[in-house]
Amino acid sequence: MPSYNDEQQQGRVRRPSDQSSTADTSLFSGQIPYDAGAAWAEERTRVAVGHNVNVSGKLIFNEPVRIEGRFRGEVRSVELVVIGEDGMVEGKVCAPRLLVMGELRGDVVGCDRIVLGTRSKVFGNIEARNLTIREGAYFEGGVRMTGIANPK
Repeated sequence: MPSYNDEQQQGRVRRPSDQSSTADTSLFSGQIPYDAGAAWAEERTRVAVGHNVNVSGKLIFNEPVRIEGRFRGEVRSVELVVIGEDGMVEGKVCAPRLLVMGELRGDVVGCDRIVLGTRSKVFGNIEARNLTIREGAYFEGGVRMTGIANPK
């Protein structure tokens, strides 16, 4: 059985001084997925709706996008959509990757991976292949996991 020092030398034990690192180097790193939410929050995005801005309509993007203000309508992207901590979306969201750090009131469809951040509030139905709900997030609605073969 490996000792703590053996694990530490192999880089699989996180010491208290390593807390600033976003990579999970614990013994359970094979079982607990990499924190995509932290990485996505740092990813370069274009701000589509800025702070203190109210917009309604339909937004369609071909690049990663961030919503920091209030938006009512439909959001579509072929990349990442980030709803910032002060952001609020009322309507449907369709994107391969979605990070919610603010508030979402509406349905999510066509997502491969969704992360609900620690202070997020989501009211609506989610249809996705993967869903991560961080501790502290609030979710009220239904979830339908897609892309999984039905067991026989």
